[in-house]
Amino acid sequence: MNAFASDLDRTLIFSPRMLEAYGSDANEECIELLDGKPISYISLKTKEVLKQIHENMFFIPVTTRTIEQYKRIQLFQEDIVPEYAITSNGGTILKRGTVLKEWTRLVQGLLRNSTPLEDVMKKVAALDDTKWIKKIKPGDSVFFYIILHTDRFSPDVFMELRMLSDHLGWQVSLQGRKLYFIPKILTKWTALHYLGDELGLKNICTAGDSILDLELITNGTLGMAPLHGEVLEKFPTLNMTGKAGIQASEEIVEIVYSRYRDVGAQ
Repeated sequence: MNAFASDLDRTLIFSPRMLEAYGSDANEECIELLDGKPISYISLKTKEVLKQIHENMFFIPVTTRTIEQYKRIQLFQEDIVPEYAITSNGGTILKRGTVLKEWTRLVQGLLRNSTPLEDVMKKVAALDDTKWIKKIKPGDSVFFYIILHTDRFSPDVFMELRMLSDHLGWQVSLQGRKLYFIPKILTKWTALHYLGDELGLKNICTAGDSILDLELITNGTLGMAPLHGEVLEKFPTLNMTGKAGIQASEEIVEIVYSRYRDVGAQ
C-alpha cells in the first residue's frame, strides 16, 4: 500500500504572513479560524489534488501541532478526513480522530530516557535575560514552544539555546515567531515508521519544511522540501521544489499524485 505523509504548516497550508512573504494569486481557501480570525489557507489546486491522493492512497498529516491545534483545521475535519494523523511531533497518533493508546504507551516509555519537560522549561526560562519570551506553552505533555518577542531575540541567544538543548538531549527549531523544544527521541518519522509497519505501507512519499522534518524527508520513498524550507539551510542537497510559498505545495502534491495515480493503493 502507498501513502503520502506530509507536514502541514509551511508545507501544505500557509499563514497570512507566509502568503504575504512569498506571494499569492488569490486562488486559496481559508481552512482555519482562531477567535474568528483567518489564520491558515490552502491553495485550491493543492486541495483538489490532495483529494485525489486521499481517494487513492493513505494521506497522513504529520505535524508538530497539538491535537487541539490539528483539529482546528476545518479541511481535515470536513472535506478531506484522513483515517490517521500524527500530531505533537510524533507524540500522538490519531485514528479517526481518537488517540491510539498503544502508541501513547510506547511514547511514554521512550520519554523516560529523556530529560523531563519541566526541567528543560525551567532551564530555558532562566535564560530570558532580555525578556524575549512572550508566552511559553507545553504541547500535549511531550514538548513545549515559546512565542517570541522577535525584536528581543538574538542569534546569540538562539545558539545558546541550541547548545543547551543538545546537552539535555532535546532539539530546538525556530519557525517564524515560534521556538519549539522537542526531545530528540521523539520524531515524526518514529511515529510514521510504527504506523507504516502496522498498515503494511511499502511506499511513503513525504514532505516537510523544518529541521523537525529531516528524518521524515530522508526516510521517505520520495522525500521533498519546499524551496523556502528551514531544513534546506542546513541540508541544501535534499529534494526540493522549484517554487516557494503556496506554489510549492501545488508542486509537491502534483509530484506525489503523478507518481502513484496509476497504481492506486496497491
